[in-house]
Amino acid sequence: MTATLDPHKEIRKILLPLKQQVLDKIRENLSLDKKKLNILKAAVPEILLYSTFERTFSTGLGLKLQEIAAVCGTSVINIDKEEGKVLGVDLRVLFGEGQMKAGTNTQTGTHKKDSIKKLLETTDKNGTNPFFATALGESYEYVKDGILYIGGESFWEKIGVDYDIVYNTIIEVIVETYEEVKLIDITTV
Repeated sequence: MTATLDPHKEIRKILLPLKQQVLDKIRENLSLDKKKLNILKAAVPEILLYSTFERTFSTGLGLKLQEIAAVCGTSVINIDKEEGKVLGVDLRVLFGEGQMKAGTNTQTGTHKKDSIKKLLETTDKNGTNPFFATALGESYEYVKDGILYIGGESFWEKIGVDYDIVYNTIIEVIVETYEEVKLIDITTV
């Protein structure tokens, strides 16, 4: 991270398009024919409004967190953005190559084994150390089966970024987005 970089401003710059994407998706969904919607969302437009807000923001946040790590972190490359999709790898950092998810519950279930296989194939081919990082939540760091698992504050510290700035700026943008969502007129739905 360079001395002139203001992480708060950089993080906001990365997240603001996501805020707009959420608002646009809500407006698009509210204009759908009610008969094409889930019956609950057709009957109670607030459910459509807030479920679209949550789903769209959550889905987009993972990619934005990779951008935040690359822009604000020390020696971090967002593989998806710089090199296109690389099988099993999102980020390249000083300590290896790996995947980053927003939270610990993101990469579970049936996809976990496939993700680990792809990660190990790519890092073996590249001669790098594999890792799985979670950007938000509990701070931890451990190695299991040759893979570094690192999360929350531990991950951000390792790449030279203040976790509190990342977390608080995301919260700030979520609250701003929510305030704008509340202003959307759903009486016409």
